[in-house]
Amino acid sequence: MIEKFMPFIDKERRLVIQLFEFIESHREPSHTLNEIADFLDISVYKANIVSKNAVLIAQQFPEVTLIFENDCLFTNNINNAVITKIINKQAYNSLPFQIFLHTFLNMYNQSDAEFQQSVGISTATYFRLKKNLNNAIGLEKIRLLKKSEIFMRYYIHTVLVYFSYFDYSPDSLTQHADFIKMKQTANYAMLVWHINPSRSQQKNFQYFGLVNLLRAKNNAPLLKSDLSYLVTLTSQNELLLFMNHLHKKWHLLKEDAEIATRYYITFLITTYSLPNKHLDFIQENTINQAVTQRQMQHVAFLLDKQGKNIDLSDLQNKLAIVNARVLSPFFKTDLFHYSTKQEHNIVPMNPQADSLIHEFIDMVTHTTTSPFNAIEISEINKIYSLVVLPKLVMRHTDLQVHIVIDFTSGRILNDYISDIFNTLGDLHITIDKNVTNNTEIYLTDTLNPELSIHQIVWKSKPSENQWRAFYNLIFSIRQNKIMNSSEHTSPFK
Repeated sequence: MIEKFMPFIDKERRLVIQLFEFIESHREPSHTLNEIADFLDISVYKANIVSKNAVLIAQQFPEVTLIFENDCLFTNNINNAVITKIINKQAYNSLPFQIFLHTFLNMYNQSDAEFQQSVGISTATYFRLKKNLNNAIGLEKIRLLKKSEIFMRYYIHTVLVYFSYFDYSPDSLTQHADFIKMKQTANYAMLVWHINPSRSQQKNFQYFGLVNLLRAKNNAPLLKSDLSYLVTLTSQNELLLFMNHLHKKWHLLKEDAEIATRYYITFLITTYSLPNKHLDFIQENTINQAVTQRQMQHVAFLLDKQGKNIDLSDLQNKLAIVNARVLSPFFKTDLFHYSTKQEHNIVPMNPQADSLIHEFIDMVTHTTTSPFNAIEISEINKIYSLVVLPKLVMRHTDLQVHIVIDFTSGRILNDYISDIFNTLGDLHITIDKNVTNNTEIYLTDTLNPELSIHQIVWKSKPSENQWRAFYNLIFSIRQNKIMNSSEHTSPFK
């Protein structure tokens, strides 16, 4: 579980989650109580309680076996997808998370007293837990949240997507007329802007729309002071159609409809979901095109020196998309709650890639009037790595196991991970764009409860154990396919 989301789950539930993560990472058929106590850094007595709680939770998942006998925990079929479901359900029932939802969304329109009564806590306990939650999130972050509604909505959206909150919400909420209408608005935006989203991208965008709806219902509108964080729109017909939709369906004033549309487009750029052909929706695209052109001229110069002739159209398209995000006024806002992350380097740089990325960074930093700080430079370095590394170090391989890669960040990250897989010649995988009857593994950062295939959920940079589990699953599927066929060749040949 990612550390920054831990404040939303109370300590007892966190211990249970950590136990399941321990089981999944070690993949042993049994664990002693002493092993569990040592890993969780708790007493054997406490480990006994946590183990029994884990057994009760595991009973909610028919595919899982978890038995506690003779101070030993026996396990089977606890995988990454199961742990993600457990995290989501534990968050849904956790008091800190419920307090967060009440404080920032109040979707059930309750007073503090009514909320306290509904969850069965006293006023003193409510304010103590609320104070603890704010401290755990970070007082500086709370200050930034209160500074801008843009900050607030984006942060709430990030938390709700991580826990797949609306996927587990009751029908009384998700089937409400306004919820259904907001999903229709999100779908209309995708249609009128000619966006063909993946499952994760569609969920991500719908959550974004729902958070905007709930904040507006709480009398927390986007203000003129927020406009400095949003891209500026051109007068493209597709944008005018969407503004008109907001005006008619949601009875927004034309000025408010324009602000909302600016936020939607800014969000799509931030998540790499706006197609390259629609970057002309924003006035900033003139600068974006100039930077991208300079970067491509530099690449062409390097290739000419090396006597290479390579099709650069895909690289140019991706550079335009990532440059739009980096040059967006929202870029710094996007980073404010990631300032303590220490996972900027995805894979080690090679000298050629490192040199090219630094050239790109230099070009983009000389374009903006607002200098980037060290954290932002590190983030830009990571973004360009997603684009540059596949072109310099990737190669193709023989593919057989069908995988769909579907991260909410969109095509840039999906393609990067696809190309990383393609460098590993012993995996024998083929990457498909969409889920079909042939799909065997669905790799994502947000669980899809509607899919019955194997799901691997990576919420953050995968650990060594997560990579190992992923390899094992691929090899297992491949071996089963070969054993069920008439061929008797080695699965590792």
